[in-house]
Amino acid sequence: MVAGDRRGRFAISLFVAAGALLAVLFFAGAGEAQSTGAGAPRTSGIQVGPVSGQESELEGELEVIIENHRDFSRTLFFLKTPERRLPLHFDSNPPTNLLTGARVRVHGAQQPDGSLMLASGSTSVTTTSTTTASTAPLPNTFGAQSTLVILVNFQDNPGNQPYTVADAQSVVFGTASDFFLENSYQQTWLSGEVVGWYTITLSSTTCNTSSIASYAQSAASAAGVNLSAYNHYVYAFPQDNACGWAGLSYIGGSPSQSWINGSLQVHVVAHELGHALGLYHSHLLNCGTAATTGSSCTIVEYGDILDVMGAPQTPAPHYNAFQKEQLGWLNYAASPSITTVQTPGTYTLDAYELAGSGPNALKILKSTDPTTGAKTWYYVEARRAVGFDGFIANQSSQNETSGVLVHIGTDGSANTSDLLDMTPATPTYYWWFDPSLVLAPSFEDPTAGVTLTTAWVTSTAAAVDVEFTGAVAVATNQPSYSPGQTVSVTGTAMFGGSPVANAALSFTITKANGSMVTGTVKTARNGTAVYKLRLKNTDPAGTYKVSVSATINGTSTSAATTFAVL
Repeated sequence: MVAGDRRGRFAISLFVAAGALLAVLFFAGAGEAQSTGAGAPRTSGIQVGPVSGQESELEGELEVIIENHRDFSRTLFFLKTPERRLPLHFDSNPPTNLLTGARVRVHGAQQPDGSLMLASGSTSVTTTSTTTASTAPLPNTFGAQSTLVILVNFQDNPGNQPYTVADAQSVVFGTASDFFLENSYQQTWLSGEVVGWYTITLSSTTCNTSSIASYAQSAASAAGVNLSAYNHYVYAFPQDNACGWAGLSYIGGSPSQSWINGSLQVHVVAHELGHALGLYHSHLLNCGTAATTGSSCTIVEYGDILDVMGAPQTPAPHYNAFQKEQLGWLNYAASPSITTVQTPGTYTLDAYELAGSGPNALKILKSTDPTTGAKTWYYVEARRAVGFDGFIANQSSQNETSGVLVHIGTDGSANTSDLLDMTPATPTYYWWFDPSLVLAPSFEDPTAGVTLTTAWVTSTAAAVDVEFTGAVAVATNQPSYSPGQTVSVTGTAMFGGSPVANAALSFTITKANGSMVTGTVKTARNGTAVYKLRLKNTDPAGTYKVSVSATINGTSTSAATTFAVL
């Protein structure tokens, strides 16, 4: 079985190399390899250190912007008030459940540069409107997406027009519109017009997105364009090396705004307008060459090679099921369904790209956060070489057409789309298109108590066997202690990813000298139980082992961890 190994071995040199490779390919350069623990909060926004300065509470309209740079991607936050536009910095956990245009109240410390430092996106930002990305579907994702593409160039090179208006019209309202129509199962498309070229009074040696937008809008308005008729603005211009980024977009917004620097191609448009609709990037969870999941993995920011919100490439693969569910293109109203698996069994799913009643994906609970209650799910798709995914057939390494593709994503956290690599021995981030789960072996997550096995596949469907077992996990509240301190050990009981209440967890702590301390605690409604040990001043230094065991629904299971006494 391909197990959810906790070792998560990973070579940093390969990780950096992978990021460099993606950087070369992304729209003439935009890629980031972001290293973070698999269970850690996503922190793609700017962190600047501890909160300091005069405390201030302000209300206004939030702006969320993603910049796709050559070597990294970053998320920027601004607060628009009647008086000014303030940059917002977060010491931890920038919010990923809010869209541009949300009315918010923020509490933080004023900084000398005029920005506001906030402690955390979860504690320092309160919404006063409902413009969020936390519930499906995101707003304004169906029907004709009225889009205005404004072509501008710069006063120091007014003749630079790298493509024609007709070319842009064909890319955006031809092929890119077809991409949205196919991805949404014939429910969403692009409508509008391309205007320009307009020469604006800016130099290509500078980069000011607000000025580009302002001048572009003014030029279009002066030419008789009714700006209020459009829900999405796209500003496209010749390569401006001063900007550093290749693409930039608001997350949501009405109207949304996107900037395309240089290359105007279908995958670029689909990526930036995906942000405009409210999507974040699609990542790869990299746990080394021997594991698919674990507690010591890394996240490759653009690592999902089978989603246009992920790895940069000329093809434009479909948005994955977690992303489509956010858009309402799966599991909502007339959209194809997703089967939420709650009992063991064999489940069929249709080819992911084909319109119909579905199901076009499976959704299986992986874990429930004991503090917030947020659920993380496995999403299973049967990708086939159809339509915009047709390029898969030309990939010599691909296993998509003989298996099922698996992602994970967390409710209420839009930036948690991760592709799982079911063949970790081959480097997905080096364009090995073989991350799918084929007929053998199975994938087992012993922490969640979930096993997935591809039962059969055809050109139009697939079936997956889902097994649930009891599982326990154990963790200490810190990695090391001094004599006299109290060790707090949390055990978690789960069955099929769901917390198990009233389960008797047996704890054993083996000290560095071999002596043992034991105790039994029953789990609360959230599936957790806490056992505490006060270390004696005479306890020896060294490594201590903590184990927990239980019998859950007839299954005996155990887990272990260690801590140090200094």
